[in-house]
Amino acid sequence: MSIITQRGNLAEIVVAKLSERIDSGLYAPGEKIPSSAQLCEEFGVSRTVVREALTSLKVGGRVTARQGAGVFVSEKDAKTLNFEISRVEDIRSAMQILELRLGVEMQAAALAATRRTPEALAGIARAYDHLETLQTEDAEVEARADFDFHLAIARATRNPHFPSFLEAVMESINFELVLKHRESSRAYQGYLKKINKEHAAILSAITQGDAKGAKNAIAAHLEESLNRYRALLDEPASSETVE
Repeated sequence: MSIITQRGNLAEIVVAKLSERIDSGLYAPGEKIPSSAQLCEEFGVSRTVVREALTSLKVGGRVTARQGAGVFVSEKDAKTLNFEISRVEDIRSAMQILELRLGVEMQAAALAATRRTPEALAGIARAYDHLETLQTEDAEVEARADFDFHLAIARATRNPHFPSFLEAVMESINFELVLKHRESSRAYQGYLKKINKEHAAILSAITQGDAKGAKNAIAAHLEESLNRYRALLDEPASSETVE
């Protein structure tokens, strides 16, 4: 019999119950939590619900998965990371804004490559240098610097609607960027360097006036994040190619 009787999103309820056990010390740091099959039986929910709940806890930094071993309580309490973006709905929201950005920013990068001026290139280069040399563990500061790089590209199109659009949806974009930078600082050593390499490829293509290269570079950059979120939700990666 299911022990879940409350109304509402089942995955969120499972997340809340597992979080309570972690907070209370019932599941201690470094301890393996019950298997997905055990959790399904205990809570009376489907494997999909348990998978989404565990994904939320992983993104929130509460648990970590070890290949072939199971899921374990994180050694470092996620609360010290001030990481509050942990629901499956948050991941889907990040994916949705990335899908929108792909269409807009691929075109912006192509136009920036063909319409660039020395002033516009200098603006993109300044934004890139600032992000690359940024010394901070504040994900929101990193996210703003990341956004400024993409905004500089939009301005280089010499079409005012591109930067206006990015600024209009800045809150949603910033949400995804904070999620990305908080995740990278928590789980991936050197991940920011990888992001900067992707930015460097975009800058290089625009500087050389290579519209197709710029389009491909920014598509690869955004799709990498999109496919990472899809992997978290066990959804198929994008198979689209850029022409």
